[in-house]
Amino acid sequence: MSEELDNLNKISDFFKRANYKIKLISLIKRAKVEYDKYEYDLAFESLNKAYEIDKNNSTVLRGLGCINQFRGNYEVAVGFYKRALEFSSKKEIEYALLGTVYYIQDKLDDAIMYFNLAIEENDNYDVAYEGRNQAMLENHVRILDLQEALKKYF
Repeated sequence: MSEELDNLNKISDFFKRANYKIKLISLIKRAKVEYDKYEYDLAFESLNKAYEIDKNNSTVLRGLGCINQFRGNYEVAVGFYKRALEFSSKKEIEYALLGTVYYIQDKLDDAIMYFNLAIEENDNYDVAYEGRNQAMLENHVRILDLQEALKKYF
């Protein structure tokens, strides 16, 4: 009898885990649709529900980072992206997102560093090359402007 009860408990646990996975995937898909429709508040709500199910899901963490970045909460976004790095199997995505958030904040050296990390993870990741090239161009323009400004002192 006890063996049968153990087996039933194992089956019950299996279905509970499967149910949580289905809910998680459903919430992530819903958040993606809402995000694509620019319904950021609804996407944020769906992602928060997904986060309650799985606080270590890199897709959920990445999504929460994106919404916070869109809202201008850059440090919060960085925190979510860095946490997603711990669980991600495609780290180039988080590195590129970190590069982007630093680029938006005009922290070009940090942006370049993270775009380079994305390229190291996946040397076919065009997004990282584009971001790095743009950040390097901005950095170069600033140096030229600074050199021009310093000419009046010589």
